[in-house]
Amino acid sequence: MTYNNTKVRGRWALYFALLLSPVALTDTATAVDQSPPGDSHTQRKTPLICTLPVQAPPPDGSVIAFSDFSWLQFIALNWPASAERGEPDCGADFGSSGDTVWQSYKTTGQLFLPNAANPGPWDAGKTMEFVLTYRAKAPAGLPVEESIRQAVGGWLTDQQGNPTYYSISVNEASYDYVTNNGFYNASTVNAADAIDFPEGALEVKAAWRVLTSNDDHSRYHTMRAQVAEYDSKGAATGRTHEAKVGLVGLHIVYRAPGFPQWSWATFEQVDNTEGADGVMASYHNNMCTGDYCEPNVSPLSSGAPFTTPNQITRVTAITDEVMAVNQRWQASVRGTPFQYYRLISPQWPTDPNDPGNPQGTPFPGTVANTALESYIQPTSSCMDCHSTARVPGGAVKSNYSFIFLFAQQPEPAQPDPAQGESP
Repeated sequence: MTYNNTKVRGRWALYFALLLSPVALTDTATAVDQSPPGDSHTQRKTPLICTLPVQAPPPDGSVIAFSDFSWLQFIALNWPASAERGEPDCGADFGSSGDTVWQSYKTTGQLFLPNAANPGPWDAGKTMEFVLTYRAKAPAGLPVEESIRQAVGGWLTDQQGNPTYYSISVNEASYDYVTNNGFYNASTVNAADAIDFPEGALEVKAAWRVLTSNDDHSRYHTMRAQVAEYDSKGAATGRTHEAKVGLVGLHIVYRAPGFPQWSWATFEQVDNTEGADGVMASYHNNMCTGDYCEPNVSPLSSGAPFTTPNQITRVTAITDEVMAVNQRWQASVRGTPFQYYRLISPQWPTDPNDPGNPQGTPFPGTVANTALESYIQPTSSCMDCHSTARVPGGAVKSNYSFIFLFAQQPEPAQPDPAQGESP
């Protein structure tokens, strides 16, 4: 795909103009609506588009504009996937069963192989190959100073006593940048002069929880996955088992044209911290009693056992502007599991191209996902955190991406048995 195509950018600019206008729009596509007969929709439906938007709003754009852009990404990424990896089946209805576009992307486990093996071309290997662990964003073996904290370490156990699991996936532009430069090899990426992802690169970071008979599965986007097993202290046993998991958090990180600091959006399932309509919150119990009821405290600080539910509340409220955008888009996907998801906030650089201001002045300043930054919500900022990202050896910054922390070292060369033999 060519990301500097002015016609494509113009198309999305026109779409945004129409989107924010009061004129009623004709749906480009529709969601599969399973609402009860006669159920009234008080919100006008916004058209659904199966392809990812290319051009973000301008840096001085409004929260509403960036929130709409975030929802356009969310819709396109969760569109049913075609047989071609990373591409939508635009003939399918949004919300219909099957794999989604972003789930057909390559995971970090498929990109960074043992012994720094070449992972091959984009089309190689299986799709929907998820082996989930509880570590949010970095391998368990990394020292704290080289990891970003669950986010700052520790685990997140839901009210059913199960850990939250995480996955990271990259699109073709990201994948090709890594593989074409040999950056799946830790030695190679550590020796790089600079890391600079191309425009169009995209990463998706997802949080999942195991669904039980106590959960309403229809309120979740779900998949079957291999999940890692842990002992009572949170140590990996080396075993996995298959489970049905539901999506509870999603970060979308996009190298938008003209945004060297990338653009950011984070979504959550609506039941994470607040129960509704008789549905129990996934990560909060108003009736909690005992030693571990103080909210938003990492179990590494409280000493809570691995299977004890962690109590999470939202620290920074969702703004009224974002809530209004959520209501409009939720109405458009009504009758699908995605009506039970909401944007928490977009984040973007308001001054992206000033060399004297390399971070670009992120706005809003604080953004936190309760399933991904559970214990650092008051100070959490996607852009501030990722601006510190470096290659594993720390020699250079890694252009707002932590994926290189998964890069593997090549297998040491074996000595030639023939050398050293007497003639």
